Amino acid sequence: MNRQRILAVTLALAGAAAVAVGIYQELLHVAPGYEGMIETGWSGRINHGERLLSQLGAVGVGGTLAALRWKYAAVVPLGVGVVELGYPIQAVLHYARDPGLYTQVQKYDGSTTELVLGAEPFLLAAGGLCFLGAAVFAWRLSHQSPTAGDVRSQSVSHP
Repeated sequence: MNRQRILAVTLALAGAAAVAVGIYQELLHVAPGYEGMIETGWSGRINHGERLLSQLGAVGVGGTLAALRWKYAAVVPLGVGVVELGYPIQAVLHYARDPGLYTQVQKYDGSTTELVLGAEPFLLAAGGLCFLGAAVFAWRLSHQSPTAGDVRSQSVSHP
């Protein structure tokens, strides 16, 4: 097994792990000192969307393994990477517009606080980037010429 195969599978597994860890993190925190967490559609118990993201990560790993054999299966981890990147971008843009991230908010006791991003969007984006990288490496495997150790590249001489 050559290095690009190992790298493609490793990137897919790292992407799935980042997504699996990321869905258990929180999207928004209250600063300073992370005094609490904001209940959003992305926080609390694992919701339907987060469950789908983790299942999609498993599909991305399977697609990467299939792409080692069939070139066009590399579109599976590519699609998974795009979706895994799109969800945190959508959520961050939504919360950046609505309550405003990193802006000072006056609390009832006179002190100020702000909403900051948690680890979830960063881990989901990292997982999406890993899947995109796995797709690129899996796609490139089919464009390589056979190596000298490959049985198909050895010529057979007849006496």
